[in-house]
Amino acid sequence: MKPEWENLNQSDVRRMHTAMRLNEVIIKKSKEAKLVLLNMPGPPKNRMGNENYMEFLEVLTEGLNRVLLVRGGGREVITIYS
Repeated sequence: MKPEWENLNQSDVRRMHTAMRLNEVIIKKSKEAKLVLLNMPGPPKNRMGNENYMEFLEVLTEGLNRVLLVRGGGREVITIYS
C-alpha cells in the first residue's frame, strides 16, 4: 500500500501550499480584526475535487476568529432607479 502523500497530485500540493502562505499573511495583517472578508475561490468543476476544496478553505481560514467568504455570480449588475 502506498503512503498517503504519494496519492497527492502536484497541483493539489501547490494549492495547499498557497493556502498556507495566504493564511500566514492574513493572520499577520489581520490579527486584530473582528471580521475578515475573503473572496471565496470558485468550487472545483468536478465532484472529485470537493474534499480538496473544503480542505483548502479550512487551511485558508485556520486560526482566524471570524471569516466571511464572499462569492459573486460572475456578472456585474447595475441598477439605476429613476
